[in-house]
Order: sequence, then structure tokens, then C-alpha cells
Amino acid sequence: VNSLHLTRVNWLGSVQLVIPALSVTTVWWTFGFPMLVFLAGLQAIPEPLYEAAKIDGANGRQSFFRITLPLITPTMLFVVVTQFIGHMQVFAQPYTITGGGPGHESRSIVQYLYETAWKAFRFGYASSIAVALALIMIVVTLIQFRMLRFRGDY
Repeated sequence: VNSLHLTRVNWLGSVQLVIPALSVTTVWWTFGFPMLVFLAGLQAIPEPLYEAAKIDGANGRQSFFRITLPLITPTMLFVVVTQFIGHMQVFAQPYTITGGGPGHESRSIVQYLYETAWKAFRFGYASSIAVALALIMIVVTLIQFRMLRFRGDY
């Protein structure tokens, strides 16, 4: 940055920039697993389905919406649910990179739970936070299941 004669940006010390900076690192850190799962899901779709659709005159968009999307829906559900749960439990990135700062701007709910239990020794309150977090994750997961209308039969 200095060699380009640009002003220094305090990514982790700025209240406005700390969340975007942590978001970029978290997305980079968690990007590989969903891509591998999607790749496996796409490779599991039988090629004869696409060949039959092509013979029947389907174009690429029709093949995507009539073959790929319905067959990849269980994979999408798995990725969305696991990524949501994983991101609700994020602890390592804000704790190691910023310690929850500046102020408490980048402190996650799990970091708050940790600090409540092990720094303030309020174990009952920390337990109630954990139960509330689990209930939120369960409710949102059920909503995600309903939104994607997961069905095992096609």
C-alpha cells in the first residue's frame, strides 16, 4: 500500500471496516467445503438424464431447471443448513484476529457466551445463551427445510 502511495486503511481497528474484513476471511475460510459438496452433488446426477433431455429438445436453461436444480436440492439444503450452523457458531476468526474489538463490534454470540462463562463465571447465564442459540438454530433450520421443500422422491 505504501509503495502505491495510498493511504493506510486500518481494517481491523475501524468500527466500519472490521465486520467486512472478518466476513471476507470467514467466507474464504469456509468456501472450500460447500464447493466440494456441490461438485459431488453435480457429479452424482446421471448423464443419461441430460442426454434424454437434449434428445427431447430441452435447452440448457430447461435442463438446469428441470434436471439439475431438483436433483441438487438435497445438496443445497445440506450446504445451507451446515453453513448456517457453522456461521452461527463462529468463534475462532473474531477471537484470534480482533479479540472481539474494536470495542465489541466484532464479538460473536459464541465469543460472548465464552466470555460470560469463563471470564465472568456466570455459567447459568452462559447456559441460557447456549440454549437460546440452539433454539434459534433449530427454528431457522426448520424454516430452511420448509422453504426448500425437501422431498426424497422426485
